[in-house]
This record gives sequence, C-alpha cells and structure tokens, in this order.
Amino acid sequence: MKILHIIKNFILSAAGIVLMGGLPVLMSGLANKELQWGEYWTAIKVILHAIFHPSELTYKVIGGQKERDLFPYLWEPIQYSLTVLFSSFFLAMLVAVFLTIFTMMFSERIRQSIKFGFYLLESLPDLLIILLLQLVILYYYKQSGEVIVGIAATYEEKVYLLPILALAILPTIQLYRLTILTFEKEDKKDYVLLAKSIGFGRLFILIVHILKNAVITVFFQSKKTIWFMLSNLFVVELLFNIPGITRFLMSTIQPTLFTLALFSIFIPLFLFYNVGEFVLSRKANRGEEL
Repeated sequence: MKILHIIKNFILSAAGIVLMGGLPVLMSGLANKELQWGEYWTAIKVILHAIFHPSELTYKVIGGQKERDLFPYLWEPIQYSLTVLFSSFFLAMLVAVFLTIFTMMFSERIRQSIKFGFYLLESLPDLLIILLLQLVILYYYKQSGEVIVGIAATYEEKVYLLPILALAILPTIQLYRLTILTFEKEDKKDYVLLAKSIGFGRLFILIVHILKNAVITVFFQSKKTIWFMLSNLFVVELLFNIPGITRFLMSTIQPTLFTLALFSIFIPLFLFYNVGEFVLSRKANRGEEL
C-alpha cells in the first residue's frame, strides 16, 4: 500500500507540473480577456510528447538566435545545481544538529539566550549574507593578495564552496530552530528520564538516544526548508555566475523546456524524500531503546 501511495503521489505531482507548464499559453490571451484553451491543450500534448522523446528537443535562450540540442547540454546545469543544493542541505543539517547538542548541554536559562541570538540571525536577508561573504573574500584578497576561494564561476572553473556556504546559512538556522524544539520535546519523555536515573551522562543521552528520534522528525519536517533553499538557489546562481538549472529556467519561455527543467528538480527531490522516509521510518523509535 505504501508503494501505491508513492506512485499515486508521483503521478499526481507529475500531472500538476505538466498542466502548470502550459499555463503561459493559456494566459496568453488575457490581454483580449480570453483564455486560449485550444492552444493550451495543444501545448500539453507537445509537452507530453517531449517527455517521452527528449532527444528531439532543442532550445533557444531569450534573445538568442541559434537553436541547440537540449540533451546532453541540460545534464551539466542539473548536476551543478543539485550538487550545490544537496551539499548545502546536508551541511545545514549537520551544523544544526551540532549546535543543538551544544545548546542542550546548558541550563534552560542559557539555552533561551542562545536560541534568541540564532533567531535574530534568521531575520537577515539572504542577499545581504551572500554579498557580505563575497566582500569578505574580496577584502582578504586585497589585503593579502591570495585567493582563498573562488567567488564566481567561469567557463573554465566552477565554484562550490562559497555558494554552498551562502545557501546553507539561513537553512541552518531554520533547521536549528526545528531541531532544538524536537530535542527539548524528546528530553521530557520517559525513556530519557529512565536513562538519567540509570546514570547515563548528558552528552551520551543526547547523542545515543535523543539524536536518533530527533533527526527522523526533523527530516520529515524539513521539506519547507528545502523549498526555501530552492527559492534562494536562483539568487545564489545569479550572484555567483553559476550556470545552473534555475538560471536556465529563467532564460527560456518555452513551455516544454520549462516543464522538463521543473521535472529535473522535482524527480531528485521526490526520490530523496521518499527513500529517506522509507529508510528512517524503519529506524523510528529505536532511540528509545536502552
């Protein structure tokens, strides 16, 4: 039944993406106060044909004249963007868990002060954070003459470190907020109280027992964070000159190419969360075992 539920969700989501891909054609007649239903369904048929025959596709960027084969060209932007996205997510998750364990070692009063400080950082605009990182690197280069890390991608060289850090900062704080709330909730459960009565140390309980259940809960609830990161990915790609999939999305107005680009983001995320939930659900509640 679980597999059927996953298949149903995939089909419904895929259908939604296809139908959404034709919306620009449907809305093209709004200036004349009419919807282009005939052209819309024609566009849907073209999109469906393209999905099953991707080797026939070509693309032309906005303002460009020459058409080029879409594949294998599109694989590189997809790989680049997904590498930055998933690396940032795992980095944010790792740092959030570390900061949570560190915070949980203190008393309730000190924890409140630490959490308040991190919540203030969450209010900073992501664009400001990215620009500050670039300015720090440029200032260091001006003072020392050494380039410690690339600040923009070029045709010959890709940049990863700074974009990953920039994309991970605010999600780290979001995941920290979620993780600390989950840890505090788990900390009040009976299995933790039993572990304390047996004499287990605070750090041992946090890492061996609470962490397992907390990470599972945080992963299940992290979808909002990944969508937030997707919305920031275009800004990161633009400011770091990354030829990624979101910049490709903005460079074409063709419904077929737009839809395929959306699928290139949706399918990896769909597999990531469904495989992750399957694996983690089998380990659920094992943190309560003593």
